[in-house]
Formats: sequence, C-alpha cells, structure tokens
Amino acid sequence: MAVLDKAAAPHGNAGSIVILCAEEATRAALAYWTTQLPVHFVIADDGYHANRILRTEACRLLLTDRLLPPWPGLDSFRQLRERNPGLRIAVVEGPRREDAGLARVTGATDILARPLRRQAVADTIDAATRPS
Repeated sequence: MAVLDKAAAPHGNAGSIVILCAEEATRAALAYWTTQLPVHFVIADDGYHANRILRTEACRLLLTDRLLPPWPGLDSFRQLRERNPGLRIAVVEGPRREDAGLARVTGATDILARPLRRQAVADTIDAATRPS
C-alpha cells in the first residue's frame, strides 16, 4: 500500500483519493501523476482494501480501471455514492465502445479516455477535491 500526504494542498486536502487498478501500467501512471499533485492518496491492494478505506476516510475520489466484472469486496458504485454523496468515481475507459455508457449507468461520475493524459487526470482530481 502506498500513501502520500502533501500538507500544502491548495484545497485544504479535502479528502483522500483511492486508486484501485488491475492493470499495472495504469496504476503506475495514476500513482506517478498523483504524486505530482498536492493531495493524499492510497493505492488499494484489492476491492476489500478499497472498501475499507472508502468507509473510514473522507474520500473524494475513486480512480479505477475496472467496471465489469466488479471488484470482489467493493460495493457497487451506486452504493458507494449513496453512502458518500460527495464521492466521485472516475473510470479509465475500457476497450469496448459501450464501456463509457455502462460506467455512467452504474454510477461513475467521470470517464478517463485512453490513452490516459496527465492533464485529464489532474483535472479530474482537481474537480473532486475542490471545495463544494
């Protein structure tokens, strides 16, 4: 588990970001780009770990690359957002055209298109951590 907490967050470190990715390259890119930002983030080991973090911390964003099948141990996107209405869920676009629509229907708030771009990730994180 990797954790980074930069105290000088421009938005008062308004909550954690959870990164939960099956694809190692995607996970590494998201983690690397996030280290460049003044936010606290956790790389979850699996769905169970992510669910524990999402239940116990003031999380603002879940970044994931997996939609279906869902992560074992992770509540559905809708359940996560019912429990924490301020939570945003960003899904890295999958290989199928219908993945973006399916992600939205299941409760995702943001879609990150492939190829991933640093600025798109930074904009998504900024939107999630901006004070409401």
